[in-house]
Amino acid sequence: MTDKDFLVSIGEKIRQIREGKSISQIELASIIGMDNSNLNVIENGKSNPQILTYFKICNGLNIEFKDLFSAIDIKSFNERKKNYVPRKHK
Repeated sequence: MTDKDFLVSIGEKIRQIREGKSISQIELASIIGMDNSNLNVIENGKSNPQILTYFKICNGLNIEFKDLFSAIDIKSFNERKKNYVPRKHK
């Protein structure tokens, strides 16, 4: 699984849970204090949100954090970079 695959999988899971609870994207965005366009980008796997954002989404959906990531097989997540360089915060 690549980084992109991971983000798409999580975004799809968020959408499935949200729709299963009959919550619109606009409603969830409002509940968690996020612009709808930002939530849309996350659900489409085009954003790599901070972990706090995932916690807010889980809280807004009234699910456990672990439940969002339970479908991901960590062993299949194999995208590796030869020379990993962490980002430096300013």
